[in-house]
Amino acid sequence: MTIEDFQKFINEQDALFRTTKQLGYSERERILARTVKLSEELGELSDEVLAALGDQRTGKMDERSVEGLADEFADVVIVTFLLAKSMDVDVMQALGRKVEKIKAKHNKQL
Repeated sequence: MTIEDFQKFINEQDALFRTTKQLGYSERERILARTVKLSEELGELSDEVLAALGDQRTGKMDERSVEGLADEFADVVIVTFLLAKSMDVDVMQALGRKVEKIKAKHNKQL
């Protein structure tokens, strides 16, 4: 999948949520709901990381699948992009700026 394909998916999902699940939500409510959803997905990712390291209780270890960890990373990224869209943040532009800052900082340290 290209970043363009992914961004198209995000735009489609955002439009879908605005016409179905989140019908009648104010923009503020939509942002808060997506923030809570991001917290939920991060918790699920944390569970998968613990399971991958063998630091999860037996019941959770039994439910673990090979694809679970990757799926949870994907969920966090998807919800992050949806939240960013709600807040008018261009994530790719922000990543570009941040990467340049990190490179400049680390190059000074080397």
